[in-house]
Amino acid sequence: MDRKRRDIFINVAKPGHGDEARKYLGEWLRSLDGHPGYLGGSVLEEVAGELLPDTVVLILEFESTEAARALWPKIESTINPLYPDDKSDKTPDQGPAFFDGTKDAVAAGGEVPLKFTRGDGLFARMLHVHAAVVEEVAASA
Repeated sequence: MDRKRRDIFINVAKPGHGDEARKYLGEWLRSLDGHPGYLGGSVLEEVAGELLPDTVVLILEFESTEAARALWPKIESTINPLYPDDKSDKTPDQGPAFFDGTKDAVAAGGEVPLKFTRGDGLFARMLHVHAAVVEEVAASA
């Protein structure tokens, strides 16, 4: 059974580049138009202040896991928000910084101690999830 797939990438934009980062992500999503099975995507901005400043979420939607997997070989050698700019870079997702006191240190004036390794140095990838849709529920009118 083919199920829709959503890939979710949580990033932090390089300090001082939040607007540029959000615009970049939207343009990048639009550049994927026409890829077989790509259904679109979203750029979200964390607004509750619970995470690091300029935390952004990129959501890609595909008709199936196979359609998503077919995209990766086309983009893995390019500069994009999903893969490291330096293809030899094996930096893991940096999500622990959301929970280890980094937010408080940054709020107190400290520097953001992340590696901005994606999207031509614009993003630090914090967490990513590749997920098949199990159930969708729409609100009634």
